[in-house]
Amino acid sequence: MNSLRVWIALLAVVSGLAGFAAGRLTAPLQAAPPTSAFAEYATRLQTTFDLEPDRMRALGLLLDRYERDLENLKMRNLNQHQPELVRLGDTYRGWIRDKVLPRERRAQFDSMVAASPDSFID
Repeated sequence: MNSLRVWIALLAVVSGLAGFAAGRLTAPLQAAPPTSAFAEYATRLQTTFDLEPDRMRALGLLLDRYERDLENLKMRNLNQHQPELVRLGDTYRGWIRDKVLPRERRAQFDSMVAASPDSFID
């Protein structure tokens, strides 16, 4: 009876090790998740303003939508739509300020944008 338990335990250990090894071998074959054009920006906002997870999700959704809108503009003649591009940047900057950041941190965001407007979505 004991030998049967030993064989079952040995089979379980070998199966576990084989699964672990197979997972490690196939990991490089799996596609890396696409990185957002605004990933660094989102990380900077998260570290600067210590955003909670729900605010980070909202920021991620806004930045994904902004990236799609920018791609749509790029499909058209960009020079012709420069004012629209600036307006789009201002819109999303306002949404991030008003919908993502905590109210007490918005003045800090405004001063950061004023100091370096090119680095904050435009």
